[in-house]
Amino acid sequence: MNYFFLPFTGMVLGFILGRRITAKLNIWFYLVIGLVVGYLLGSLPYYNFPISYSFLFSLVGLLIGNLTVRKK
Repeated sequence: MNYFFLPFTGMVLGFILGRRITAKLNIWFYLVIGLVVGYLLGSLPYYNFPISYSFLFSLVGLLIGNLTVRKK
């Protein structure tokens, strides 16, 4: 759990921010750009995967939070 504390915290914060955004986001655009940016950021120390987990988890949380918003 120590290695994934920051990514899960980023996912929770991304979910909260995604709930606050009222415009619908284009999921595929943000996932492709998110993978590129996550690769360019690199990994946090002690990770062997070349992509930034915290950035990708916060992006996924943002998209999930935005998908759960209901229009009134």
